[in-house]
Amino acid sequence: MRQRFKILAVAVGMLFILLAAHSKTEAAVKDIQVISQSWSTVDVMAGDTGMLRPQTEDLKDFLGQPVQIASWVYSSNDPSVVAVDGNGCYQALRIGSGEVIIQGYSSSGLLLFSATCTIQVSVDMSGVTLEKNSLTGYLCGESQFSERIQILSSYVLGEENSEFTYSSTNPDMSVGCSLKDNMLIIESGSEGKTVLSVTINGKAFEIPVTITRLEISKRSYVGAKGKSFQLKIKGTREKVVWSSSNSKVVKMAGNGIVRLRRNGNAVITAEVAGHKLGCAVSVISPRLLKVVKRAKYIGANWKYSQPRRMQDGYYDCSALVWKSYSRIGKKLGMANYAPVAADLAKWCKKHGKVLTKSYTRQNIQKMKFRPGDLMFETGQDNGRYKGIYHVEMFVGYAVAYYDENGKPVLNELWAARPEGCYGGGHLMERP
Repeated sequence: MRQRFKILAVAVGMLFILLAAHSKTEAAVKDIQVISQSWSTVDVMAGDTGMLRPQTEDLKDFLGQPVQIASWVYSSNDPSVVAVDGNGCYQALRIGSGEVIIQGYSSSGLLLFSATCTIQVSVDMSGVTLEKNSLTGYLCGESQFSERIQILSSYVLGEENSEFTYSSTNPDMSVGCSLKDNMLIIESGSEGKTVLSVTINGKAFEIPVTITRLEISKRSYVGAKGKSFQLKIKGTREKVVWSSSNSKVVKMAGNGIVRLRRNGNAVITAEVAGHKLGCAVSVISPRLLKVVKRAKYIGANWKYSQPRRMQDGYYDCSALVWKSYSRIGKKLGMANYAPVAADLAKWCKKHGKVLTKSYTRQNIQKMKFRPGDLMFETGQDNGRYKGIYHVEMFVGYAVAYYDENGKPVLNELWAARPEGCYGGGHLMERP
């Protein structure tokens, strides 16, 4: 029996020690005694609560008679630091200093008691640690690097209740840091290495940060049926999982090898280290591929000149289209000279080549167009067919990035204009 009692006593003692140790990190209840005509200072921890208790036992009027307080008024000069209610119950909300004024009145409204209590609020950071002391991660496409580090603290730390600063040792690297609900949220829009110095309520932490940019070797590819090419991921040695949005058009053969099976469009997606990268692939006939390659070459290497548009080394918008299709013996509109853009459109319409009335962002995302299609800008009062004044050749798609739902966002490519130019709303025709 005595042995059982000893065991029970030891267990109770251990429980008491554990509870006592735990209570050191938890918010405490701390009442504050207040004396009339005094100005006192009290130190508490953020999260502490308690009662402001005015001492009235020895309180007397000017005749030396005991006084009776009929009502009390409590007010804080900064309720965001120290809040107090009408019953004198205070709560320390965040680090800082708050002055609480305590006033007591007689039933006739005479001020009988007045005192000020300065409550200094701090946070016990002695046991606060970080879940991890360094960060490594990746940037991908247009996405931002964003990572969270859990702060191991019983008191919930945030910028609204703490003194918080941070700095980075690498001025060439854009790094941001915020503090919310016991989380350090670290973000960056650039790759590199830095050491992030974070100070929370006087306690300093140093966090080495390494961010690497992930890149895919190609974001766009146009080829002919039966051909293949290889995609590679730069910036990591982690395992890559490849997939095709349409394996009937484009099939992955492993290790980044892409096989072009039949005409159409598809997106190849690489999943690695929690990120997605992609390549938009268009499979077209060998003859049309010659047209597209010629158009891209002219747009990248020749000079724009309307007066010299038909000479080698020079082009304008309609001459580029005409010269490119002439590569396969297909003369659009005229046998020996490039017609203007409006006449090109008119020729396409006459020969039943209309693809769609306008191109839209939705149709780009659905990959409705084929490299070699033509886009005509309309709307000018020039007396020409549909007021057309300009033509561009569509030469493929490029994966810009992946959205929050993990779907690829595509940009359109042009022979002689930047990626994503125009944005839709014009006539599209297929010669």
